[in-house]
Amino acid sequence: MALLPFIKHAQASVAESPVIYSVALLATLIGIFRYIVLRQSRKLNFPVVGKAIDSELKNDLIEGAKLYPDEPFIIPTQPPMVVLPEKTLDEIRYMTEDKVSFLELIRREFLHRHTTIGDSRPEVIQAVKNELTRNISSVLDCLQDEVRYSLDKEIGDCPDWKPIYLYKAMANVVALMSGRTFVGLPLSREQEWLDVSINFTIDAVAAARAARNWHPLMRPFVAPFLKEIRRIKAYKTRGAELLAPYMEQKVLDQIMDEPKKSVDEEQSAFTGWVLKYTKDSEKRDPAVLALNQIVLSFAAIHTSGMAVTHCLYDLAARPEYIQPLREEIEKVIAEDGYEDDGDGIKKLKKSSLPRLRKLDSFMKESQRHAPAGLFGNTRVVVKPLHLSTGHTIPPGTKIAYNLWATQMSTSSLSMSPTYNPPNYHAPAEFDGFRFSNLRAMEGKENKHQFVSTAPDSLSFGHGNHACPGRFFASNEIKVILIEVLRTYDLRLKGDVEGTGGVEKRPEDLVNAGSIMPNPFAEIEFKSRKKDVI
Repeated sequence: MALLPFIKHAQASVAESPVIYSVALLATLIGIFRYIVLRQSRKLNFPVVGKAIDSELKNDLIEGAKLYPDEPFIIPTQPPMVVLPEKTLDEIRYMTEDKVSFLELIRREFLHRHTTIGDSRPEVIQAVKNELTRNISSVLDCLQDEVRYSLDKEIGDCPDWKPIYLYKAMANVVALMSGRTFVGLPLSREQEWLDVSINFTIDAVAAARAARNWHPLMRPFVAPFLKEIRRIKAYKTRGAELLAPYMEQKVLDQIMDEPKKSVDEEQSAFTGWVLKYTKDSEKRDPAVLALNQIVLSFAAIHTSGMAVTHCLYDLAARPEYIQPLREEIEKVIAEDGYEDDGDGIKKLKKSSLPRLRKLDSFMKESQRHAPAGLFGNTRVVVKPLHLSTGHTIPPGTKIAYNLWATQMSTSSLSMSPTYNPPNYHAPAEFDGFRFSNLRAMEGKENKHQFVSTAPDSLSFGHGNHACPGRFFASNEIKVILIEVLRTYDLRLKGDVEGTGGVEKRPEDLVNAGSIMPNPFAEIEFKSRKKDVI
């Protein structure tokens, strides 16, 4: 029996104590019984497509969409992923957590029982939805101020071509910019805080992987002693220690019901927004407050860092887009003028960013070809899910929609020839101005933006769990790209002629449906002449 080695391992680990041995053996037997029963009860009777080999997943999803456009099919990941037909999306997208759960997905992916990743933090969600999004324009000054500091720190002045490990640099840039908004100066620039913010997510993945190396029956005995799990617990403790001195005034402001300052006046306003939705019993607990900030970092830093990295890889591989994007930026600045912060530093006006349609389009096209994952609206079924197709999905099943095939199909509305202008490019081609061309058509001016969600645009989800932080992320990414384009020339490493080449673009890493920009690739930067800035 496949479980026999794990039973022997358990016996060897606790042989010194008959009592512990008896308890462990009983738990093992109960676990085996539950495992067998649950495995039998959750058997899925759907067609299987592919072998879940990372290098073939994209083709498997396209094949599955062709073979089974109107019924569920399985991609045999571990656990299996049931891919639902697009026509059922309206049935699922507004379902509540007690029916199909995103939180349960996070808990499962990160083995919450052992890593504690996946705690419900509704105050963070409320602060992002109700406060950050509403005040998004007031955050812009902070982002523009911090992007200059962070790029100077990560790239610096480059009189000659300088190679930079792009993903690491962009993750640090995003961490500094996000921290400026979330916790404010001076904490946001302290190296220890940056280490906690950036490394927590990396080590959370490592902790889940380390725990998953052990059989589920052994994890409760082993997990507390795994160095990866102890490390993420240490991050929480240290985060609380670092945050505590900065929280006292915020807590007092909340208790005294003092008027909140805007982000223009105080960069850590977001901390006050989170406190607004935090239970009174938890407001003075630095551990809770640190956890909320870590949750934000977990959700924001690496996703935005990856998106920026993809965009810059695409620009270096397709340098023909660089000049048109620069011209759009300079044109908007010439028409709108600057805002002066009083210290002689010029910043884009808040009204200027929405006018950069080509930049927005390039970001969306880059994301379409390199989304964070190949699946969209991924959930875990909590209660039996009865679909209009006549199928029933049992509880505990992981479900998702076919993001990759949908965004690459001419059958999708935004990708169909009849919906697009005459200069339409097929969806398999990279067209950086695809969506700005769409928005130039009458009646489509406000559609197909980077932050837009739709049945054929699922990178940010769709419905109840569409990413609430996508508006902040969009501004953050735009500010970075604007500053890079105006401050530096860039090219693929060794591309002396500056001709780019799609075949030379650093290859993305695909793992179990997730897509990550190559973290080991370098891009070369060179400072532009000061008179062009």
